[in-house]
Amino acid sequence: MVGTEISLHTDFSRLRPEHVHQAIMLARKHGTSNEQYQKIQDAIHHLLREFNKREERYAKNSLSQLYSNWSRFEKWCHEHEHHPLPAAAETIELFFEDKVDDLHRNSNRSYAWAISKIHRISGCPDPFLDEIVRDKMAGIFRRKVEAGERIVQASAFREKHLDRITELWRHSPSLRYRRDLALLTVAYETLLRASEIANIRFGHLEYPGDGTALLTIPITKSNHSGEPDTVVFSPEAVDIIHEYVELAGLDDTDEQAFLFVGVSRHNTPYRPKLIDPDHPESGKKHKKMTSWTIEQIFNKAWEALNLGKVGIATFTGHSARVGACQDLLTDGYTILQVQQAGRWSTPAMVMRYGRGILAKDGAMAQKRASRGRK
Repeated sequence: MVGTEISLHTDFSRLRPEHVHQAIMLARKHGTSNEQYQKIQDAIHHLLREFNKREERYAKNSLSQLYSNWSRFEKWCHEHEHHPLPAAAETIELFFEDKVDDLHRNSNRSYAWAISKIHRISGCPDPFLDEIVRDKMAGIFRRKVEAGERIVQASAFREKHLDRITELWRHSPSLRYRRDLALLTVAYETLLRASEIANIRFGHLEYPGDGTALLTIPITKSNHSGEPDTVVFSPEAVDIIHEYVELAGLDDTDEQAFLFVGVSRHNTPYRPKLIDPDHPESGKKHKKMTSWTIEQIFNKAWEALNLGKVGIATFTGHSARVGACQDLLTDGYTILQVQQAGRWSTPAMVMRYGRGILAKDGAMAQKRASRGRK
């Protein structure tokens, strides 16, 4: 009997999620003693601790989102006297109904993913497999769509914006401006996310000798295969990067050093520190930029272009992805080509970012555009 197996696994060395799952299902069907209930809870927490040991499999942002959403759900359960793990289907329904006015439908998906994930890694039955819960979630989603709730898209940082920023900042004596220009150029040409830009090291760059550069991207949000993606930098981008690196005095022979680093108030770059100052051979500790800092760089570009005056919302870390996608579509590249450029696993994001441009290319739009106005 599975319940007995769990009670015997005092060290849990051979415990697997399916053991806990079966024990919970048996307990729900036949009831359980207080002792066995506590043993199941101990097994659940053991599996959660084991998951913590394997965290390196997941991106930091994903883990942060997982734990943040789960802790909020757990807090709600305690405040409303519901058991969070395993959570009953009724608990899930009540939680999302209670939060219906607070959570965007994208946030609903994020919470559902976190709650489902915690249940699965701990061996608890996934409440989102319950048909009633699925219907409840679908109903909430439909109500939000019918109420006009939309997914807010980041403002597009397009090539015309990059060109203007290049004019403004390229010859500035400020290292911060030169770094920011190099970063914005890289963001536009690679369509990378802010966190992925922060991860670029000198060892990821190769120069084939034709004025371009190859950037090897070891891992992205949509690529966890272990096979790296490669992006080509234009000669102009290479020049802008070199100008920034030279002004900063960065050691581009250090393959572990990050390309983009913090800049002090004294116009000097933050340099890596020795792990052990008494033993130089211990290596250097490199510190990468935060996604928040990169968001601020985009915001500074928005302010420099005075775009608020014409009603354009501030740029975000996604703005270069949106703008590059729109520029490629405008220039006549296919959806598949743009999808490949952005390394999206499906065309969905291309369709979302470029919906206005693609709408103009629609059959009826083109048919009616050819008619003269009376």
